[in-house]
Amino acid sequence: MNQSTTVHDQTANLPPSAGLRPGLFRDPYRFVMESAARHDGLVRVGAGPLETYIVSHPDYIRRILVTNAGNYVKGPLMKPFRTALGNGLVTSEGEFWKRQRRLMQPAFHARQLHLMENHVAACVERAVQRWEAAADAARPVNFLDDCIELNVEIVLGALFSTSIDAARAERLRELTSQVFAGLASKVWTFFLPGWFPLPGAVRYRRAVAALDAEVHALIAERRAGDMEPEDLLGLLLDAVDADTGERMSDQQLRDEIFTLFMAGYETTATGLTWAAYELAQNSEVAEKMVAELGQVVSGQQPTFAELPRLEYGKRVIDEVLRLHPPFPIWFRSTVAPDILGPYRIPENTKIVLNPQITHRDPRFWDDPETFDPDRFAPERADSRHRLAYYPFGKGSRVCIGERLSTAITQMVLSAVVRGFEFAVEPGFDVVPRYVVTCQPKGGLPLVLRRR
Repeated sequence: MNQSTTVHDQTANLPPSAGLRPGLFRDPYRFVMESAARHDGLVRVGAGPLETYIVSHPDYIRRILVTNAGNYVKGPLMKPFRTALGNGLVTSEGEFWKRQRRLMQPAFHARQLHLMENHVAACVERAVQRWEAAADAARPVNFLDDCIELNVEIVLGALFSTSIDAARAERLRELTSQVFAGLASKVWTFFLPGWFPLPGAVRYRRAVAALDAEVHALIAERRAGDMEPEDLLGLLLDAVDADTGERMSDQQLRDEIFTLFMAGYETTATGLTWAAYELAQNSEVAEKMVAELGQVVSGQQPTFAELPRLEYGKRVIDEVLRLHPPFPIWFRSTVAPDILGPYRIPENTKIVLNPQITHRDPRFWDDPETFDPDRFAPERADSRHRLAYYPFGKGSRVCIGERLSTAITQMVLSAVVRGFEFAVEPGFDVVPRYVVTCQPKGGLPLVLRRR
C-alpha cells in the first residue's frame, strides 16, 4: 500500500461515522467499544469539535505506531494524564522523550531486574501467606485488592528500597488511589464541551498536590543522605545525559517516579486479576501450568532466570493480555493529514487506538472469544497478523516496563497456581469497568483452597 503519494489527497473519503448519540455520554467506554466492533477498523464518533476517530485495524495501527509514528503524537487528549504524570515517559514527546528514554533505559536492563528478585520473591511469599490464611478460614479474598496491595509493595520497594516505612507506604498508596479515581473521571472529557462542569476537579488537584509533596520529599531526602541503595530512584538520580552531561531535575524525577509508580502497580495488578479470572474458568489450563512448574523447577517458586523456561506459563499471560489488555484504549493526535487505507485523516484529528477490539477481531484471530494459550505457541506465530497483538505497544514507544511487568506477573501467577485451586465466589457477576485500566467492577472475589 503506497500511502505516501496520497497523504494530501482531499478526494479520499473520511471514515464512516457512528454519529453523536446519548450512549456516548452515558457510557463512553462501551459506546467506543461497540462502535469499533461494528466497523471495519476505523470509525468516527461524536461530532464537530468533539469528533474522535477510533482505530482498531492492524494495518492502521502499524501506520500510527510504527511507519508514520512521528505524525501521531500524544497531543491534547493526554491533558488529563499530564495533570498527574507531568512530562514523564508516557506523556512526553519528541527530543525530550528520547532523552528521558535513554536516561531511564538502564533501570530496566536485565541486571537491574535480577537485583530486584529477592524483593519481589519476599513480597510474593507474604501475599501467599495471606492467601493461605484466607483459604484455611474459608474466607474469600478480593483478588484485585490483594494484587493492588502486593504490587504497591513491589513497586515502592523497587523505587525507594528501604527509604520509606509502612506508614509512608500506606500514605502513598492512599494518595495514588485518589489520583487514579480523579484521573478516571476525566479520561473521557474530550467528548464534552469545554464549559461542561466536572465534579471532583478540586479533590483531584489536591490529591495530585499531596502526592507531589510526598515524592519531592523523598527526592530531597535521598539527595541529602549518604545512602546509595541500588533502587530505581538511585539509578534515576545517577543517570547522566551522554550528550550534555546533565542529570534529571527534581521535576523530571518527580514526573518519572509518578509515571513508574502509577502505571507500574495498576497495570500489573489488573493483568493478574484477569489471569485469575480466566484460570478460574479454565482449570485445565491451571493444571498445565502446575505440571510445567513441576517439570521445570520441581514445583518450586521459579527464579527470574528460570522464567523463560516456563513457556506455557508465558503463553497464558499472553492470552490474558490479548483478551484483557490493561490499557484497552490509547490516545494520539495527528500533526498533518494522512491516509489510513482508503480513508482520509485530517490534521489535528483526535485518535483513539483500540487494542481491546483488535485483539478480538475474528478476521485476525480464530475463535477470538475463547481463552486459548496455545494460540501463542511458536508453530502458530506465522498465522496471525503481526500488529493484531500489541498490549504493550509497538515501535519506538513500546512500554519500557514490559519485561518487568511480565516477570512480576509470572512470579505471582506461578505462586498462585502451585499453591491453590480457586474459583470465583458463587453469585458474583464479573463485569468489566473502565478506570484508566479495565478492571472487574467490584474486584474479583475468589474462593481459595490449598493444593
